[in-house]
Amino acid sequence: MVAVDTLLGWPSLVFLIAVLVVAALAHGTLGFGFPVISTPMVALMTDVQTAVLVTLFPNLAVNLISTFRGGDWRQSIARYWPMAIYVLLGTVIGTRVLIVTDPGPIKLLLAAMIVVYLEQKRFRGLDWSWLHRHPHVSGAGFGLLAGFLSGTVNVALPPLIIYFMALGLAPVAMTQILNLCFLVGRSTQAITFGISGQVGLSTLVETLPLTIISIAVLVIGVRIQSRIRPEVFQGLLRTVLWLMALVLVVQVLWQHR
Repeated sequence: MVAVDTLLGWPSLVFLIAVLVVAALAHGTLGFGFPVISTPMVALMTDVQTAVLVTLFPNLAVNLISTFRGGDWRQSIARYWPMAIYVLLGTVIGTRVLIVTDPGPIKLLLAAMIVVYLEQKRFRGLDWSWLHRHPHVSGAGFGLLAGFLSGTVNVALPPLIIYFMALGLAPVAMTQILNLCFLVGRSTQAITFGISGQVGLSTLVETLPLTIISIAVLVIGVRIQSRIRPEVFQGLLRTVLWLMALVLVVQVLWQHR
């Protein structure tokens, strides 16, 4: 079992808490973003697998709360629940790959997913009409890809948000189904790690304070959501994500020089 207490020295603990605070605040304000921020930032001081383990239970808690926020969540889930199944299957594959794969290429994959997320408008500008003509095939493809990325680098958001934006899904419904997919991905990831002996009760106990902090800040983010200009917050978030992607690439190049 991978020990997460190696990250819990004072300097790393302070950094980790700061990352979770920013990630939870962003998630509460925007409705998504916790794994996109938390995993890359923690991966800067460790490998991707440990970063996934440390943020696993905070992610589960944040996604569970976010899934049931807003109105008509039952209608959203009833219509788009197959995406969660595809994410589940992809996550099983991705998590197995993460367990046995060299972390270097996975960091590059994580950096690539951040860039895809940041440049999602370019993808939405393409002709996505085939999604409507082939809803089952396209849903399966995007869902499996999102699940694989969820299992390997803890970031399923880019393909999912591109898919749902191309379908013209309403913001509240999209937030709900995104968080359902994230919740299913995190749960599957936890079970797969557990079966492989990578995570257990000790991981839950060690990260419980981090989970509590994440939930508390998430609630604060939700409450101040209407007071923050989205364009200001998103501009800052984009800058931080670009820096993270750059640092991850530099890390890999430095380690393999």
